Amino acid sequence: MNLAQLFMLFIVYSFMGWVGEVIYCSIPEKHFINRGFLHGSVCPVYGCGGLLVVFCLIPFKDTWIPLFFAAMFVTTVLEYFTSWIMEILFHNRWWDYSQYKLNINGRVCLLNSLIFGAAGMLALHFVHPPVKWLICQIKSPYIEITSGVLFVWFATDLILTVRTLKLFNKKLEELKEFSTTLTEKFKGEIWFKYDSAVDMFKSLREQAKLDASPVLGVLTERLDNLNKKYKSSLRLLKAFPKMQSKRYSEQLEHIRFQVKLEIELKKEALKMKYAEKKGVAYQPLSKDEITKKLEDQAKAAAK
Repeated sequence: MNLAQLFMLFIVYSFMGWVGEVIYCSIPEKHFINRGFLHGSVCPVYGCGGLLVVFCLIPFKDTWIPLFFAAMFVTTVLEYFTSWIMEILFHNRWWDYSQYKLNINGRVCLLNSLIFGAAGMLALHFVHPPVKWLICQIKSPYIEITSGVLFVWFATDLILTVRTLKLFNKKLEELKEFSTTLTEKFKGEIWFKYDSAVDMFKSLREQAKLDASPVLGVLTERLDNLNKKYKSSLRLLKAFPKMQSKRYSEQLEHIRFQVKLEIELKKEALKMKYAEKKGVAYQPLSKDEITKKLEDQAKAAAK
C-alpha cells in the first residue's frame, strides 16, 4: 500500500475506534458522548493501534492464541505510552483505571487489554481484508485527492484541539491564581472556607449576599467571568470524565462542577419547553436549588 492508502487505512481504523468508544461510553450514560481527543469523529490511537496490529502481527495471523496475546501486548503498550505522553504534553491524565483490578499505574487495565486483544485478533482476520480491498479499489488520482482532503481536515482538527487544550490549562491557571488571591485576602475571616476551591467560591458568594462591599462585588464578578469561560470545556470533560490534573486538581473539580451545573440548567430549560408544548404547569429548579442538589450528591458520593 502506498502512503495515501495507508493514511486512508489509518482514518478508517480511527473512525471505527471512535464508534466503539462512543457506543461503549454512551450506553451506560444514556446519552451521546463524543468520546474522542479530537473534535471530529476519529480516535487517532485506534488508527495507530490498527496499523500496528495489521502490519506488525502478520507472522501470528495463522495462530489464533499467539495472535490474541500479541495483539493484547501491542495495544496495551500503545495505550500506556499514549496516556503517559499526553500527560507530559498537556499536564492532565485523561483516563484512570485505578478502580479496576490488575491495572498498571491506572493507565491500562486487564479488562481493556483483553478487549483490545480480541478486537485485534478479529480485525486482522475479518475486518482488515475487506477494508484493504475497498481502499485499493480507489484508483489514482482519486485516492490521493481523498487522502489529501482527509489529511487537511485531520491536521486542522489536531491544531484546533491542541489550541483548546492550551486554553483549558490557561483557565485552570487563572482559576488557581484567583484562589490564591482569595486565600491571601480572606484567610482568617470567620466566613471564609478554604478547604477546597469549591468551598472558597461558595463562601465568597454567600458572604457577597450578606455584605454589599465593593471588594466582594468585584471578586464575585471576576468569578462569574471565569465561570463563563468554562462552557468551552464541556466537550472535554464529557469525553474524559475521569480526567485528573496534578497541578490544578481543585480547580478542575470546580470546572467539573460548573459543567454539571450548566448541564442541569439546560435540562430544566428543556423540561420547561416540553411542559409548555403539552400545556402542563412546570416550575423549573432555580440555579441555587440545582447547586444545592449537586453539592448534596457530591457529599453522598464522598461518604
